[in-house]
Amino acid sequence: MAKTFSLSLEAGEPFQFINGLPAGYNGPVLVGAACSFTKSNLSELVLQELRGEEYDIRFIIGKFLKQFYAKGRIHTEGLYSNLMFRSSARKKVLRLGETHLREGQYNFFYTQPSECSSYFEMGKEFRMMNIFYSPLLLEELVPFFPELKSVIGANPGVLITQKPFWLPVTIKEITNQLFNCPYDENTRQFYFDLKVREVLYHMLENVFRQGMNKLSFTPWEINRIHEAKKILLDHIASKPPSIRELSRLVALNEYKLKKGFRQYFNSSIGQWMQEEKLQYSRELILNTNKPIKEICTLVGYPLTTNFITAFRKRFGVTPGELRRK
Repeated sequence: MAKTFSLSLEAGEPFQFINGLPAGYNGPVLVGAACSFTKSNLSELVLQELRGEEYDIRFIIGKFLKQFYAKGRIHTEGLYSNLMFRSSARKKVLRLGETHLREGQYNFFYTQPSECSSYFEMGKEFRMMNIFYSPLLLEELVPFFPELKSVIGANPGVLITQKPFWLPVTIKEITNQLFNCPYDENTRQFYFDLKVREVLYHMLENVFRQGMNKLSFTPWEINRIHEAKKILLDHIASKPPSIRELSRLVALNEYKLKKGFRQYFNSSIGQWMQEEKLQYSRELILNTNKPIKEICTLVGYPLTTNFITAFRKRFGVTPGELRRK
Protein backbone atom coordinates (compact mmCIF):
# COMPACT_ATOMS: atom_id res chain seq x y z
CA MET A 1 0.00 0.00 0.00
CA ALA A 2 1.19 3.54 -0.77
CA LYS A 3 2.14 5.89 2.06
CA THR A 4 -1.03 7.22 3.71
CA PHE A 5 0.23 9.83 6.17
CA SER A 6 3.35 11.82 7.12
CA LEU A 7 4.17 14.10 10.07
CA SER A 8 6.33 17.23 10.21
CA LEU A 9 7.23 20.18 12.44
CA GLU A 10 5.45 23.55 12.33
CA ALA A 11 8.00 24.91 9.85
CA GLY A 12 7.46 21.91 7.59
CA GLU A 13 10.63 19.90 8.34
CA PRO A 14 9.94 16.17 8.78
CA PHE A 15 10.51 14.50 12.13
CA GLN A 16 13.77 12.55 12.16
CA PHE A 17 12.88 9.00 13.22
CA ILE A 18 15.34 6.21 14.07
CA ASN A 19 14.37 2.61 13.29
CA GLY A 20 13.55 0.33 16.23
CA LEU A 21 12.29 0.92 19.76
CA PRO A 22 14.19 3.17 22.21
CA ALA A 23 16.19 1.56 25.03
CA GLY A 24 14.07 0.95 28.11
CA TYR A 25 10.75 1.17 26.26
CA ASN A 26 8.07 -0.78 28.19
CA GLY A 27 4.87 0.43 26.52
CA PRO A 28 2.48 -1.56 24.31
CA VAL A 29 3.98 -3.23 21.23
CA LEU A 30 2.07 -3.86 18.02
CA VAL A 31 3.44 -7.28 17.04
CA GLY A 32 4.91 -7.31 13.55
CA ALA A 33 4.81 -3.52 13.16
CA ALA A 34 7.62 -1.36 11.82
CA CYS A 35 8.87 0.63 14.83
CA SER A 36 10.75 3.93 15.00
CA PHE A 37 11.34 6.73 17.50
CA THR A 38 12.53 10.30 17.83
CA LYS A 39 13.92 12.12 20.85
CA SER A 40 14.84 15.80 20.96
CA ASN A 41 14.29 18.97 22.99
CA LEU A 42 10.96 19.22 21.16
CA SER A 43 9.43 15.75 21.45
CA GLU A 44 9.82 12.14 22.55
CA LEU A 45 7.77 9.90 20.25
CA VAL A 46 7.53 6.18 19.47
CA LEU A 47 5.76 5.24 16.23
CA GLN A 48 4.55 1.75 15.34
CA GLU A 49 3.04 1.13 11.92
CA LEU A 50 1.48 -2.00 10.48
CA ARG A 51 0.16 -2.08 6.93
CA GLY A 52 -2.39 -4.40 5.39
CA GLU A 53 -3.60 -4.53 1.81
CA GLU A 54 -6.47 -2.10 2.40
CA TYR A 55 -5.65 -0.51 5.78
CA ASP A 56 -2.86 1.07 7.78
CA ILE A 57 -2.54 1.01 11.60
CA ARG A 58 -0.38 3.65 13.29
CA PHE A 59 0.13 3.71 17.06
CA ILE A 60 1.89 6.74 18.54
CA ILE A 61 3.01 7.10 22.14
CA GLY A 62 5.06 9.95 23.59
CA LYS A 63 4.94 13.60 24.52
CA PHE A 64 5.72 17.03 23.13
CA LEU A 65 8.00 19.18 25.26
CA LYS A 66 6.77 22.44 23.75
CA GLN A 67 3.30 23.60 22.74
CA PHE A 68 2.84 23.60 18.99
CA TYR A 69 0.82 22.18 16.12
CA ALA A 70 2.41 19.15 14.50
CA LYS A 71 1.77 19.34 10.77
CA GLY A 72 0.64 16.35 8.76
CA ARG A 73 -0.04 15.39 5.19
CA ILE A 74 -2.73 12.89 4.20
CA HIS A 75 -1.46 11.26 1.00
CA THR A 76 -4.21 8.74 0.22
CA GLU A 77 -7.97 8.99 -0.18
CA GLY A 78 -9.95 7.02 2.40
CA LEU A 79 -11.43 6.93 5.88
CA TYR A 80 -9.18 7.93 8.79
CA SER A 81 -10.02 7.14 12.40
CA ASN A 82 -8.35 8.57 15.51
CA LEU A 83 -8.63 6.70 18.82
CA MET A 84 -7.37 8.62 21.87
CA PHE A 85 -6.31 6.24 24.64
CA ARG A 86 -4.49 8.75 26.85
CA SER A 87 -4.44 12.56 27.20
CA SER A 88 -6.19 14.74 24.58
CA ALA A 89 -5.54 16.38 21.20
CA ARG A 90 -7.01 18.81 18.72
CA LYS A 91 -7.14 17.52 15.14
CA LYS A 92 -7.68 19.78 12.16
CA VAL A 93 -8.15 18.65 8.55
CA LEU A 94 -8.08 21.31 5.84
CA ARG A 95 -11.61 22.04 4.48
CA LEU A 96 -13.24 19.61 6.93
CA GLY A 97 -12.84 21.41 10.25
CA GLU A 98 -11.40 20.82 13.73
CA THR A 99 -12.34 18.43 16.54
CA HIS A 100 -11.14 18.10 20.13
CA LEU A 101 -10.45 14.51 21.13
CA ARG A 102 -10.43 13.79 24.85
CA GLU A 103 -9.02 10.71 26.52
CA GLY A 104 -11.26 7.72 25.76
CA GLN A 105 -12.81 9.25 22.62
CA TYR A 106 -12.58 8.61 18.88
CA ASN A 107 -13.56 10.30 15.65
CA PHE A 108 -13.28 9.53 11.96
CA PHE A 109 -13.55 11.28 8.64
CA TYR A 110 -13.34 10.54 4.92
CA THR A 111 -11.01 12.74 2.92
CA GLN A 112 -9.14 13.22 -0.31
CA PRO A 113 -5.38 13.94 0.01
CA SER A 114 -5.13 16.99 2.26
CA GLU A 115 -3.14 18.98 4.79
CA CYS A 116 -3.87 18.43 8.50
CA SER A 117 -2.47 19.36 11.92
CA SER A 118 -2.58 18.15 15.51
CA TYR A 119 -2.14 19.99 18.78
CA PHE A 120 -1.12 18.11 21.94
CA GLU A 121 -0.75 19.20 25.55
CA MET A 122 2.81 20.11 26.48
CA GLY A 123 4.72 17.59 28.60
CA LYS A 124 1.84 15.15 28.95
CA GLU A 125 2.20 11.61 27.62
CA PHE A 126 -0.38 10.72 24.99
CA ARG A 127 -1.31 7.42 23.37
CA MET A 128 -3.17 7.48 20.10
CA MET A 129 -4.06 5.00 17.37
CA ASN A 130 -4.84 6.02 13.78
CA ILE A 131 -6.39 3.50 11.40
CA PHE A 132 -6.73 4.19 7.68
CA TYR A 133 -9.35 2.29 5.64
CA SER A 134 -9.28 2.27 1.84
CA PRO A 135 -12.44 2.95 -0.24
CA LEU A 136 -12.30 -0.69 -1.40
CA LEU A 137 -12.49 -1.96 2.18
CA LEU A 138 -15.38 0.41 2.95
CA GLU A 139 -17.31 -1.04 0.01
CA GLU A 140 -17.39 -4.36 1.89
CA LEU A 141 -19.58 -2.77 4.58
CA VAL A 142 -22.02 -0.87 2.34
CA PRO A 143 -24.60 -3.74 2.58
CA PHE A 144 -24.61 -3.26 6.38
CA PHE A 145 -24.31 0.54 6.40
CA PRO A 146 -25.93 2.05 3.27
CA GLU A 147 -24.97 5.49 4.66
CA LEU A 148 -21.43 4.77 3.40
CA LYS A 149 -22.58 5.23 -0.20
CA SER A 150 -22.65 9.00 0.29
CA VAL A 151 -19.29 8.93 2.11
CA ILE A 152 -17.11 6.95 -0.32
CA GLY A 153 -15.56 9.27 -2.89
CA ALA A 154 -16.71 12.46 -1.12
CA ASN A 155 -14.73 15.49 -2.30
CA PRO A 156 -13.08 17.19 -0.46
CA GLY A 157 -14.39 14.81 2.20
CA VAL A 158 -16.77 14.53 5.13
CA LEU A 159 -16.33 14.70 8.90
CA ILE A 160 -18.50 11.70 9.83
CA THR A 161 -18.34 12.30 13.59
CA GLN A 162 -19.33 15.94 14.00
CA LYS A 163 -18.59 15.44 17.68
CA PRO A 164 -16.22 12.73 19.02
CA PHE A 165 -17.73 9.52 20.38
CA TRP A 166 -16.67 7.73 23.54
CA LEU A 167 -14.78 4.50 22.97
CA PRO A 168 -17.01 1.56 23.96
CA VAL A 169 -15.57 -1.42 25.82
CA THR A 170 -15.89 -3.55 22.66
CA ILE A 171 -13.48 -1.34 20.68
CA LYS A 172 -11.05 -1.13 23.61
CA GLU A 173 -11.06 -4.92 23.82
CA ILE A 174 -10.37 -5.33 20.10
CA THR A 175 -7.51 -2.81 20.07
CA ASN A 176 -5.96 -4.54 23.08
CA GLN A 177 -6.17 -7.81 21.16
CA LEU A 178 -4.04 -6.17 18.46
CA PHE A 179 -1.31 -5.62 21.05
CA ASN A 180 -1.65 -9.17 22.37
CA CYS A 181 -1.84 -11.12 19.11
CA PRO A 182 -1.43 -14.82 20.02
CA TYR A 183 -0.58 -16.02 16.50
CA ASP A 184 2.68 -16.54 14.66
CA GLU A 185 3.82 -14.72 11.56
CA ASN A 186 2.01 -17.11 9.19
CA THR A 187 -1.50 -16.36 10.56
CA ARG A 188 -0.94 -12.94 12.14
CA GLN A 189 -1.89 -10.95 9.03
CA PHE A 190 -5.24 -12.73 8.71
CA TYR A 191 -5.90 -11.98 12.41
CA PHE A 192 -5.19 -8.26 11.92
CA ASP A 193 -7.33 -8.20 8.76
CA LEU A 194 -10.30 -9.40 10.84
CA LYS A 195 -9.65 -7.15 13.85
CA VAL A 196 -9.40 -3.87 11.92
CA ARG A 197 -12.71 -4.69 10.24
CA GLU A 198 -14.24 -5.40 13.66
CA VAL A 199 -13.10 -1.98 14.90
CA LEU A 200 -14.58 -0.28 11.84
CA TYR A 201 -17.88 -2.16 12.16
CA HIS A 202 -18.33 -1.10 15.81
CA MET A 203 -17.38 2.52 15.08
CA LEU A 204 -19.87 2.74 12.23
CA GLU A 205 -22.55 1.03 14.30
CA ASN A 206 -22.08 3.56 17.10
CA VAL A 207 -22.27 6.54 14.77
CA PHE A 208 -25.04 5.43 12.40
CA ARG A 209 -27.20 3.49 14.86
CA GLN A 210 -26.67 5.22 18.20
CA GLY A 211 -29.11 8.00 17.41
CA MET A 212 -31.95 5.52 17.84
CA ASN A 213 -33.61 5.30 21.27
CA LYS A 214 -31.60 8.19 22.72
CA LEU A 215 -32.78 10.04 25.81
CA SER A 216 -32.56 13.80 26.05
CA PHE A 217 -30.43 15.19 28.89
CA THR A 218 -30.13 18.72 30.22
CA PRO A 219 -26.62 20.27 30.55
CA TRP A 220 -26.91 19.83 34.33
CA GLU A 221 -27.75 16.12 33.96
CA ILE A 222 -24.82 15.62 31.56
CA ASN A 223 -22.57 17.25 34.15
CA ARG A 224 -23.90 14.83 36.80
CA ILE A 225 -23.19 11.82 34.55
CA HIS A 226 -19.59 12.97 34.07
CA GLU A 227 -19.31 13.55 37.82
CA ALA A 228 -20.40 9.93 38.36
CA LYS A 229 -17.57 8.79 36.09
CA LYS A 230 -15.10 10.91 38.08
CA ILE A 231 -16.30 9.38 41.37
CA LEU A 232 -15.86 5.88 39.97
CA LEU A 233 -12.33 6.73 38.77
CA ASP A 234 -11.49 7.85 42.31
CA HIS A 235 -12.43 4.33 43.47
CA ILE A 236 -10.30 2.35 41.01
CA ALA A 237 -8.16 1.08 43.88
CA SER A 238 -11.00 0.70 46.39
CA LYS A 239 -14.57 -0.53 46.59
CA PRO A 240 -16.76 1.64 44.33
CA PRO A 241 -20.17 2.92 45.43
CA SER A 242 -23.20 0.91 44.37
CA ILE A 243 -25.43 2.35 41.64
CA ARG A 244 -27.92 3.41 44.32
CA GLU A 245 -25.17 5.17 46.30
CA LEU A 246 -23.75 6.74 43.15
CA SER A 247 -27.21 7.98 42.22
CA ARG A 248 -27.49 9.75 45.57
CA LEU A 249 -23.97 11.19 45.33
CA VAL A 250 -24.66 12.85 41.97
CA ALA A 251 -28.34 13.67 42.69
CA LEU A 252 -29.58 11.89 39.56
CA ASN A 253 -32.13 9.07 39.55
CA GLU A 254 -30.85 5.55 38.83
CA TYR A 255 -32.67 5.21 35.51
CA LYS A 256 -31.19 8.37 34.01
CA LEU A 257 -27.79 7.62 35.52
CA LYS A 258 -27.63 4.17 33.90
CA LYS A 259 -29.11 5.31 30.58
CA GLY A 260 -26.91 8.39 30.46
CA PHE A 261 -23.75 6.47 31.32
CA ARG A 262 -24.35 4.01 28.48
CA GLN A 263 -25.29 6.82 26.09
CA TYR A 264 -22.21 8.96 26.77
CA PHE A 265 -19.62 6.25 27.49
CA ASN A 266 -20.99 3.37 25.35
CA SER A 267 -20.93 0.94 28.26
CA SER A 268 -22.86 -0.06 31.35
CA ILE A 269 -21.49 1.23 34.66
CA GLY A 270 -20.41 -2.29 35.68
CA GLN A 271 -18.64 -3.06 32.38
CA TRP A 272 -16.91 0.30 32.38
CA MET A 273 -15.70 -0.12 35.96
CA GLN A 274 -14.37 -3.62 35.29
CA GLU A 275 -12.51 -2.35 32.22
CA GLU A 276 -10.90 0.51 34.16
CA LYS A 277 -9.85 -1.80 37.02
CA LEU A 278 -8.28 -4.29 34.61
CA GLN A 279 -6.44 -1.48 32.82
CA TYR A 280 -5.21 -0.17 36.18
CA SER A 281 -4.03 -3.65 37.20
CA ARG A 282 -2.15 -3.95 33.90
CA GLU A 283 -0.34 -0.66 34.59
CA LEU A 284 0.62 -1.88 38.08
CA ILE A 285 1.93 -5.18 36.74
CA LEU A 286 4.07 -3.43 34.12
CA ASN A 287 5.30 -0.49 36.18
CA THR A 288 5.54 -1.68 39.82
CA ASN A 289 6.90 -4.62 41.79
CA LYS A 290 3.67 -5.16 43.70
CA PRO A 291 2.83 -8.88 44.09
CA ILE A 292 0.06 -10.02 41.75
CA LYS A 293 -2.01 -11.21 44.72
CA GLU A 294 -1.86 -7.70 46.20
CA ILE A 295 -2.88 -6.13 42.86
CA CYS A 296 -5.73 -8.63 42.63
CA THR A 297 -7.09 -7.51 46.02
CA LEU A 298 -6.49 -3.84 45.21
CA VAL A 299 -8.76 -3.93 42.14
CA GLY A 300 -11.55 -5.78 43.92
CA TYR A 301 -11.06 -9.47 43.10
CA PRO A 302 -11.34 -11.55 46.30
CA LEU A 303 -10.14 -14.69 44.45
CA THR A 304 -6.87 -14.66 42.51
CA THR A 305 -8.19 -17.32 40.12
CA ASN A 306 -11.11 -15.08 39.08
CA PHE A 307 -8.71 -12.17 38.51
CA ILE A 308 -6.37 -14.29 36.36
CA THR A 309 -9.31 -15.59 34.29
CA ALA A 310 -10.69 -12.06 33.70
CA PHE A 311 -7.21 -10.71 32.93
CA ARG A 312 -6.43 -13.45 30.39
CA LYS A 313 -9.82 -12.98 28.71
CA ARG A 314 -9.20 -9.23 28.45
CA PHE A 315 -5.53 -9.10 27.43
CA GLY A 316 -4.79 -12.56 26.04
CA VAL A 317 -2.10 -13.30 28.64
CA THR A 318 -2.06 -14.04 32.38
CA PRO A 319 -0.71 -11.38 34.81
CA GLY A 320 2.39 -13.51 35.39
CA GLU A 321 3.08 -13.93 31.67
CA LEU A 322 2.73 -10.18 31.12
CA ARG A 323 5.22 -9.40 33.90
CA ARG A 324 7.76 -11.87 32.52
CA LYS A 325 7.66 -10.35 29.01
